Amino acid sequence: MSKIYTYKTIPKVALGSYSELGSKFLAFAQPLSDFNEIKILKDSLKKEHHKAVHVVYGCRIGKEEIIEKSSDDGEPAGTAGRPVLNELKSRELTQIIISVVRYYGGKKLGVPGLINAYKTAAADALNNSQILTLALKERYFITCNEHDIHLIINELNKLGVRIYDLEYGKICNFRIDFERAKNEKILPKLKSLWQIQMEHIPSE
Repeated sequence: MSKIYTYKTIPKVALGSYSELGSKFLAFAQPLSDFNEIKILKDSLKKEHHKAVHVVYGCRIGKEEIIEKSSDDGEPAGTAGRPVLNELKSRELTQIIISVVRYYGGKKLGVPGLINAYKTAAADALNNSQILTLALKERYFITCNEHDIHLIINELNKLGVRIYDLEYGKICNFRIDFERAKNEKILPKLKSLWQIQMEHIPSE
């Protein structure tokens, strides 16, 4: 399996829509970092759109190992949540959920019609989104002696490494991160700094 260096997502909410045979499909694409947020989002949409008959969704979370979820919310199985999810998959997006609210227009669309409606509404929301390609980071916890800290910080600044949560004392602790794509260049130099102890922090 090849190493992954970036992932694609969106920074904020974007809207989309589709209408057919009187039914209206309103799509909401937005960032998602935790599956526990899904119920809150769904309840909020159902409250706001209390006359709607369905609120379906498709979502993907994860930057290396991606987990997917979808819901048809009472529509025939595979006609709603799955088409929405497939739009996310086809564009290789993650950390995102698309919810689609349906207002029924009085005429049935049939299975092909439903699939097309939910897919098109989701696609419209994504077409209205700003797509970001973000770098995956490598993170380490660093420990060093107080009298070495200024030397270490100077060396890390030369490498372009970012420093977080610096705690001063006889023993100094802090975190660093840098783009994974630069790992082969930076990691050997970090290991050459004998004054530090470092522990890799798993990616979020």
